[in-house]
Amino acid sequence: MLKKSLTVGLAGVVAFVFSGCGTLFWSERKTETPSMEIDPTVLILDCCGLFFGIVPGVVALVLDFNNNTIYFSKSEARKRSANTELDQSKMVALHVEHMDRASIEAALSEQLGYQVSLNGVQLSAIR
Repeated sequence: MLKKSLTVGLAGVVAFVFSGCGTLFWSERKTETPSMEIDPTVLILDCCGLFFGIVPGVVALVLDFNNNTIYFSKSEARKRSANTELDQSKMVALHVEHMDRASIEAALSEQLGYQVSLNGVQLSAIR
């Protein structure tokens, strides 16, 4: 009984590990051109496989790298970048010396055509 339980448990762990393999879930990527941008979902699932068992996790990683299924396809990468691109036609440029609350409010008000107030808004500068 114990042997059967261990066998079923081990089979479940192996099935879980290989279910994270990008080759199984994204098999269409095998025939498409890879973008060399790694899909974090596949990488995380493969790393989970490494946690549950070194051999199955390594096999999943090797399969995904060999079949290029760990990478987004070029078409997927284009769609992702199109969704994250900023519309620069609506950006407001300010000189670094005019990066105070009043200057930002004035520039936005001029651009939008109505009075803008940034009271209650926390501003942060990012380099």
